[in-house]
Amino acid sequence: MVNNFNIFKAPVLIIFGINLIFCQSPEQILKTTHEKSLMLNDFYYKFRIESKVDNPILPITGELFSKGEKYFIDTEYIDQIYDGENLFTIVHENQEIITGNSDIPMFSFTPYQLLNFFTRNHELYNLSNSRKYIIKAVNKNDGIIYFISINSSNYSIEKIEMQDSSSEQIINTFLTLTYDYNLSVPLSLFKFDIENYKNYIIVE
Repeated sequence: MVNNFNIFKAPVLIIFGINLIFCQSPEQILKTTHEKSLMLNDFYYKFRIESKVDNPILPITGELFSKGEKYFIDTEYIDQIYDGENLFTIVHENQEIITGNSDIPMFSFTPYQLLNFFTRNHELYNLSNSRKYIIKAVNKNDGIIYFISINSSNYSIEKIEMQDSSSEQIINTFLTLTYDYNLSVPLSLFKFDIENYKNYIIVE
């Protein structure tokens, strides 16, 4: 009797896990992704953004450091600092610092940004499979469809694809190269210091 129970236990657990993935709403998945990130001491992504269309700064490789809702994105062309209250986008080519909300969709991939951006402005659909959560986000106003792939075991972001709704062409793709957490990231990393950008112009 015990052996029979053990034989059937594994398939039941697998079926239960698959049902859990498909039963969650996309809003719940994004919320959990955000909550899990806040529970970590610090987390780190090394990422690559690629494009199927002509783009002067892509492909690009960068790093994302985050502590709670604060984050620092470091790339060759564009950096972003969010100190918990203010957002600074540093465009190195133009030597500009844009303060406030900066509409650069390809850099909107932190768990905090995903929750706020997609739950406000998009219709969300759960396309998940047994290995990962896949959320389809549609904004009819701008003609862009996003596919967000999230690891179902640790809720890390694996991939984000931007697709043109009319041509169905993938425009940009965010890929996680490495992911780590519970690091020791100094708070100074999330503090904007104008002294580091003496020749830059501030645009509000």
